Amino acid sequence: MQTEDEQSGLVGHRMPGGRARIEPYVDWLVRDVVGAPQRASGDDTVHPAVAFLVAQGNVGLELEEVFALFGASSQDGPLLGEWTVDFARVLRTGVDYDVSCQVERVVRKRGARTGVFDLATVEIGLDAPDGARHATVRPTYVFPRREGS
Repeated sequence: MQTEDEQSGLVGHRMPGGRARIEPYVDWLVRDVVGAPQRASGDDTVHPAVAFLVAQGNVGLELEEVFALFGASSQDGPLLGEWTVDFARVLRTGVDYDVSCQVERVVRKRGARTGVFDLATVEIGLDAPDGARHATVRPTYVFPRREGS
């Protein structure tokens, strides 16, 4: 188990990031899955849930590598605790967004039933070609810890 000092040393760590283009079919599929109305002809705005998919899928690391950064693996049973998205502007299909990602905070907690666990929040930015931030996504991962491991 990583120490609290090792965990706090991750704050500010940048992941490679990447570039993402939201294709119209991705928006169509998300709307279909969540039961939202499809876009009107000529409308290029995307469903808000697409922001999470685009952000999470383009941090420049595979999910297992993200877990490893926090001293965990998928066998440890990590969870997505919560996520938020703040929109400065709507996301649109056909736009190439630059994706940046850094560790925002890591907190160690202890639950009466759950024992020790870490909450790791990363900030993922989606920026348009002109550099303007369109959305900020913040997933918080929950890493159960086994004492003595």
